[in-house]
Amino acid sequence: MRTRLHLAVVLSVIALAGCGTTTSPVPVASPASPLASATSTPVVASPPSQPPATMVPSNEPSMAAPSPAPPPVLATAFTLPVPPTADAAWAAIQWRKLAPSESLGLIHSVLRWRGGFIAVEWGASSSPVWTSRDGAHWGPLRFNTATTFRPDAFIVGVAEVRTGLVALTMLAGPNDCSGGLDCRIYKAPLVAWTSPDGETWTPHQSPDLGPLTQQGGAPIVAAGPAGLVVTSGGYPSYSATSVDGIHWQALPARALPTGFTIRGIVGTATGFTAVGSLPIDADHVRAVTLQSVDGATWTGPYPLHLVSDSGVILASSSGESWGANGLVAARNGFIAVGGINATPGETLWWQSANGRDWRALPNWPPLGPTSCNPGGEGCGTQPNGTLVGDGHRMLALRGGADPGVWASTNGLVWSRLPVTGDIPSEEAMNAVMMPGGVLLSDRTTTWFGEAGGK
Repeated sequence: MRTRLHLAVVLSVIALAGCGTTTSPVPVASPASPLASATSTPVVASPPSQPPATMVPSNEPSMAAPSPAPPPVLATAFTLPVPPTADAAWAAIQWRKLAPSESLGLIHSVLRWRGGFIAVEWGASSSPVWTSRDGAHWGPLRFNTATTFRPDAFIVGVAEVRTGLVALTMLAGPNDCSGGLDCRIYKAPLVAWTSPDGETWTPHQSPDLGPLTQQGGAPIVAAGPAGLVVTSGGYPSYSATSVDGIHWQALPARALPTGFTIRGIVGTATGFTAVGSLPIDADHVRAVTLQSVDGATWTGPYPLHLVSDSGVILASSSGESWGANGLVAARNGFIAVGGINATPGETLWWQSANGRDWRALPNWPPLGPTSCNPGGEGCGTQPNGTLVGDGHRMLALRGGADPGVWASTNGLVWSRLPVTGDIPSEEAMNAVMMPGGVLLSDRTTTWFGEAGGK
């Protein structure tokens, strides 16, 4: 019997921490993509939290893995097979276990943009960055120069606009609890940087996101045809828009429904879709989505119900509160991920083709539920694997004795891909979409699954 009570489902964007609840910042795909989503942000079914890795601060990007840890790894250049095009179908996955010294294993998020690719690692006090023109040859960006980031800059989001790239940085203190990777203190100032090529960066004024908190203050970033939306997340949610990352317009409080807590935003070819929760009385909240063409005027809320089309009730009690805390996007649809606000909790998935009309997905297809000994806490209340998307495709995947990888362009119809090579462990639940494959980690070991095209 498999016992996997992880609450980890990856997107893009949000991961469960041992302490506190925070929202994961989301590097967003190019607005030219039909659904420009968060490429690698973990998502879970209970209140979200930050998944940054621990990094030793220095003038050169270097990284210390979670405890117990090998020696810090210096961010170096690396080479991968030339990736398929963004919309090419994947036919198979070949897994390879990465050595602790490989920089590839440090990557937390990847953005495909018109100038190539940019990858970011989440460090304790700064974020190593790699750039690539072709997705095959990757070189690290040197920190602490006149045209690059300060060594204490923590990159909380990267997105593409018409003039190039925009990155948001904050300062980050040490982890503040025994949760290791998942407990982070964020510090002002929030700084917006722009770059025409991913190599040279210029700081500008920051978006006004209200009183950023010391913990959980990392903003959420999304890019669409009208530009950028940045939100502080949490409640109250402060948001701002920009067409270029230089000039920012703060949104008035009335732009969003009263009490709406933003947990995730993705950009699409037509605008933005946001997920979160909305209070219905003094003691309960419900999962909803909102949509916007320009990031300033929002429509909705659109409910995410607990009952599927076939009448299956997703939650054990309709008297509980439930919310959505992340989105995974592909070319033709979304999966919203949320959970029951209870102990032990319960993961919830919903699927939509347009971000307005949602159907509940009982039993988390194609992964199915976890299995465990009868009577075990949380049995069957979580998906048996993890979920990730990059705006072009979604992958549902797991390692262990019953490994599998499934691909979808809408979150409703899935194709199982053959898997070969060094199969990841059952505990590997942290996924990152790469242009030519997927990274899967159990936080001590990382595997790269190279995609084979049709």
